[in-house]
Amino acid sequence: MRKRKASLVFLTLGVVALFVASCAAPTPQVIEVTREVPQTVVVTQVITQVVILEPSPTPTDTPAPIVYPTSTPTSLPLPPTPNPGQVQALKQQGFYVYYPVEGCGPSIVRPSFHVYVSMDGGKNAIRSSPDISSAHNIIGYALPGEHLKVISGPVCSWGWLMWMVETDYGLTGWTPESNGKSFWLIPMLAPE
Repeated sequence: MRKRKASLVFLTLGVVALFVASCAAPTPQVIEVTREVPQTVVVTQVITQVVILEPSPTPTDTPAPIVYPTSTPTSLPLPPTPNPGQVQALKQQGFYVYYPVEGCGPSIVRPSFHVYVSMDGGKNAIRSSPDISSAHNIIGYALPGEHLKVISGPVCSWGWLMWMVETDYGLTGWTPESNGKSFWLIPMLAPE
């Protein structure tokens, strides 16, 4: 009988030990997760070449070298060399020709003038900033003959006189008056 009681006690202690062990906090397990994420390279430029992206190489393949396209900037305007004949013709038409920014071309526009885009050229780009070296800041266009109100300026950008203007439909941005040779913004009335 004693053996039976001893067995029962050991059995009870074993059950209690298992119960206590099961209630205890589990031992943390470290699981290592590895995943491969292919790299994506985003290049923004004017499309001059079609590039086909290929899937990432497998570990046994030797990856091809990455060739980044080199772009040569489009030619920016040369420093202004005013056309004396055009400047003289503008003076004869009653326009006051002056040089508001050193190193830039002449101007016939002033802040608060109402102007129109010259009929002799194409449309004028309207930009979010006066920098003409990038096409990424073009926010709209003013067509030949379109009315604009000059708000402020000028700023010289690569030899071009840039004015902040507002269109009749509320678009506000920077547009060029002149590159020193041609005038694209003409005052509505020649000042007296």
